[in-house]
Amino acid sequence: MNGPVLVAFDGTPAAEHALSWAAAAAVRRGCELVVARTTWWPITLEPALPAVCLVPEARVDHAVEQAVAAWPALRVSGAESGGTAELLAIGAPLDSSLIVAPACAQVPWRALLRGVGRPLAFAGSRCGPVVSEMRSRQAHLGTLALAFDLARSGGADLHVLHTAAIRHRACSADLAGFAVSALADWLVSCPDVAITYRLATSSRIQALKHSVRSGGVLLPAP
Repeated sequence: MNGPVLVAFDGTPAAEHALSWAAAAAVRRGCELVVARTTWWPITLEPALPAVCLVPEARVDHAVEQAVAAWPALRVSGAESGGTAELLAIGAPLDSSLIVAPACAQVPWRALLRGVGRPLAFAGSRCGPVVSEMRSRQAHLGTLALAFDLARSGGADLHVLHTAAIRHRACSADLAGFAVSALADWLVSCPDVAITYRLATSSRIQALKHSVRSGGVLLPAP
């Protein structure tokens, strides 16, 4: 997709890092960056009331100025989002090619994962590996292509995080075999990308959150 990269910005240090990461991704793709200043209003109470205070515009402007200073070719526009639902609603008409959120505790992981319907990335707090999720016996080619591209362009390692329902984890050898088969062509075409594999033994959300605590970027499977 050639649509813009949409990044959620709530004014936290984690969001500043996510904006910087999203800016670099937009420049690599030759597309626009849309910065949505937001607050993570509880999903059960959305849409947010008009009185809800979003991050101050001056904070957004400062973060954008830093991103443009690092990437002079960056094209930026803004939007306002009162919560998760509004953020996803912004991405749909824009036909955004990627939605970026900071990987921190206050971000509604479950709501984003359930409702996104398009490529999603959680940017960690520092540089690190690219983590790509594989779910059970499903290989999502778009997610893998993005993961290998990010790892190769950034000189980073690629960690494949394999999540599965509890009833499927007992067949760990079968799941690992599926992963090797799904990655075979990538291993040949991208020999310069160092790959590690892990089958998650905890719940999906816990495994995803844990995977980016040390930094890097997480690409959940659709």
